[in-house]
Amino acid sequence: MALCRSGASLHVQRQGLTGHPPFSIMPSASCHRLKALALCATILLASCGGGGGSDSALPKDADLVVSAGMVPADSDDAYRFLTQASMGPSSEDIARLNQIGYDNWIDEQFKLHLQTSHLKMAEDSAAAMGSTSINGDHVNYSWWTHAIKDPAQLRQRVAFALSEIFVVSTMTVDNGRTVASYLDMLTNKADGSYRDLLEAVAMHPAMGQYLSHLANRKEDLASGRVPDENFAREVMQLFSIGLYELDDSAKPKTVNGLPVETYTASDISGVAKVFTGFSWNWPSAQSAVDWWKCFWRSTECRATTQDVDNMSAYEAEHTVTEINFLGITIPMLSAQATGDMKKAKQTSDLKATLDRLAEHPNTAPFISKQLIQRLVTSNPSDTYVADITHVFRANRGNLREVVKAILLHDEARHPSSDTMDSYGKLREPVLRLTHLLRSIPHTSARYASGLANGTTPFLLAADTGDAGTALGQTPMRAPSVFNFFRPGYQPPQGQIADAGLVAPEMQITNETSVLGYANFISGVLAQGWGWDNTRRQFDVQFDVSQWNSNATSPAALLQSVSDALLGHALPDDVRLEAKAAIEAMPATNATQRKQRIQAAILLVALSPSFNIQQ
Repeated sequence: MALCRSGASLHVQRQGLTGHPPFSIMPSASCHRLKALALCATILLASCGGGGGSDSALPKDADLVVSAGMVPADSDDAYRFLTQASMGPSSEDIARLNQIGYDNWIDEQFKLHLQTSHLKMAEDSAAAMGSTSINGDHVNYSWWTHAIKDPAQLRQRVAFALSEIFVVSTMTVDNGRTVASYLDMLTNKADGSYRDLLEAVAMHPAMGQYLSHLANRKEDLASGRVPDENFAREVMQLFSIGLYELDDSAKPKTVNGLPVETYTASDISGVAKVFTGFSWNWPSAQSAVDWWKCFWRSTECRATTQDVDNMSAYEAEHTVTEINFLGITIPMLSAQATGDMKKAKQTSDLKATLDRLAEHPNTAPFISKQLIQRLVTSNPSDTYVADITHVFRANRGNLREVVKAILLHDEARHPSSDTMDSYGKLREPVLRLTHLLRSIPHTSARYASGLANGTTPFLLAADTGDAGTALGQTPMRAPSVFNFFRPGYQPPQGQIADAGLVAPEMQITNETSVLGYANFISGVLAQGWGWDNTRRQFDVQFDVSQWNSNATSPAALLQSVSDALLGHALPDDVRLEAKAAIEAMPATNATQRKQRIQAAILLVALSPSFNIQQ
């Protein structure tokens, strides 16, 4: 979002903060210049309101019809599209996009599926590391490896967006197999129907554990027990219809100036009844075991498949009373109903509930706007949201068509210069690092070892959750069901709120996180990332040798690095400050010249042009 204009920010920053750790790759004189530029980025953000590439070629089709209007006009257009539709532009993706155009690239990407599932990579990485259990670390390895290496980039990006809407977290679900399986489900259904996705989310054991409707028991009038309402609340508030009635542009409808709530406490109680009687998958090998032993996953009914297989329906614990919610009444069964009749009713209750949520007038605008926010811009116009809402409805929630419409919409492809002050989004920290790793060549001893040994290759990606020393964000490890940030977040006391805009990612952005990001990227460039205790070295190492010939010319170096990371030059004010910082660094030997290259990459990675997706 171009709410940022550089100008006279440096003086403020140079007066400011003391006690922060130095940038590891810079000599002290240049360190102060670099800190000034890094903190300038902080002020710029605050003023707003508070080479990898794939390892195998994408499929080619000689029969593709390439429309001139779908081919990027220049590098700015290509980079804009790929920052929206991938985990970061790579030279291979740029070349392919320029060859076949936006629409064909999207279609081609959705034909691709994961080369290796997240579940297998989590399991294999645990085995390779000698771990006795599969946990969040192994999910982390898999997420980063897929994000950076797998050719199915659009599927990765959409799955990441979905993971921030339909949240589960390794902070609560500590079984890595379960979370990896959930991530596979999101990835596989990234081009399916919203209705099918909603059911897959509801029935997955990861969500069952996270929002506690796994082993949810029916009401007991004698004891006063009522069904757990946790998932019932969130499936409406966060996963489907939202809190307030919306028009097609996702603006709240009002009566007497007040928004109209979409559901009540009684609706939550009604939906909670529907989600009773679902628990651990009942393996066919244990079909003769008493049902309650499988419901509770006792030692007599325990299998590793239960970690990943959809929950089973246990009619003995499904509600026996009438169900009322969102204008629907599901009558109770008679006392003479057989077990088969009860099981059939449990299935039909679930279907009726999910159908109602998927077809509710709110669902299309509620989900459409969030997908636009995750992929393109935090503050889409009313027309943009309404257009995607209509596509959602016309295609019965087909996510492939919805995502394609989002990415090809004129507001995504040709944003008006008149709206640039409110267009775009602050990029999430993890997407900044995936961009760097997909744009700049790098090596990984662990990944290379897997390729050489014929085992599953993976990057030894370290946890990045600490805001002071890393990114302040670890994939699939959100602090709550509300994700790392809310879609409607407004930084207090700033230009964004004053303008009536939102900036979701600013909720995890502050002085500490910006400095933490700067120092983290500095350290990654200089030392590497992901400590390998066996090899006693950092696993992921950037290879910056392609810029060796530019190291003695700061202007040429900055231009080449900017072209690689941004597709265009830095704005003049930032470029001149960066050039001065690099010129102050010696370049008499190979080590010093490498430090210049690393500094150039760091300066671009700290710039508003890199941190703000437009």
